[in-house]
Amino acid sequence: MIGLDTDVPLRWLVDEAVWPDDAPDQTAKAAEALSRRDAQFFVNAVVLAETIWILARPLRQKKLALAALIRRLLDTSNIAIGRRDAAEAALAAWTKGRRGFADHLIGAINRSAGCSTTLTFDQKAEPADAYTRLRRES
Repeated sequence: MIGLDTDVPLRWLVDEAVWPDDAPDQTAKAAEALSRRDAQFFVNAVVLAETIWILARPLRQKKLALAALIRRLLDTSNIAIGRRDAAEAALAAWTKGRRGFADHLIGAINRSAGCSTTLTFDQKAEPADAYTRLRRES
């Protein structure tokens, strides 16, 4: 198995119809490498979250397009996703929720690790069942 850093799946997911490809040589090399069916690649949860963050923030991609890209990674036979169960749960919650994908992924990973909740200062996370807002006792 071969681990992938964020820039490789990011280049593999580039769609010039949606955003300009500023490094076509890297895109071609990523596509060539990941098209090898004799190799198995690994995308860990940090790489998955970072890839989606880059696509969402600097590249300003819409949630619907991002969800399709996550699904593409999850459904590619020679790519293994670390914490796949949490990634699937995060994707399902994220498509219905308001917080970022990484927030849902953190909550799902923590739940699958046996955590009853995840403490946060994030006011937007408070209503979610995976999070408890940390407040100062009066």
